[in-house]
Amino acid sequence: MTWQTKDRDGKCVTNNPVVLAVTDHVPLIEQDRYEALVDELHQLFKTEDGFLSVDTVRYNRDHQMEYTVLSRWVDEVSAKKWRENLRIKNVLIQIETITGGVADMMVASGGGLWFDHIRFDHMEGITAEDTEPGLPPIWKRFVLSVIGVYPMLILLLELIGPIIGFLPRLVQDFILVVVLSALLTWPVMPFLSRILRPWLMVR
Repeated sequence: MTWQTKDRDGKCVTNNPVVLAVTDHVPLIEQDRYEALVDELHQLFKTEDGFLSVDTVRYNRDHQMEYTVLSRWVDEVSAKKWRENLRIKNVLIQIETITGGVADMMVASGGGLWFDHIRFDHMEGITAEDTEPGLPPIWKRFVLSVIGVYPMLILLLELIGPIIGFLPRLVQDFILVVVLSALLTWPVMPFLSRILRPWLMVR
């Protein structure tokens, strides 16, 4: 998968950007303070070379909020270099006082966004070797894709086919592709990659 996008200076970037996915669990009473710190962190990210974008996904649980922060960087170098910023380190320390520890982090790039990746329990001291996305062998990714795509396609044809059958064929195909892509991206492929991880990661 190849992305073409623009960095914060508006320059075109054609690359496989690196995505950092950080998950935090925050007590409800600390929600406002946490979000203020995360917003400050995002503003600091914007000053870093190689930064592309950042998004936050919120999930409201009974006793806490779950946040997943997805930041995109031009390459692995920029995805690591921001950790050297002392102001960012200071904000992370404050965030850790709220979450009770260092955040869980996963690193992904390109087509590997469908798959589970190396998980980090520490934000610092990560070497270049550590930050390589831990992808399964390509033939196993192919098998996993077939396992995910085929049943979902059959199911969608049975469920949606009768509903959209009156539409032109090209429109039907487009709707199926959109729905199938959404389901594969989340939750089908991440779920399959987690439950089959022992098999996937054996080379």
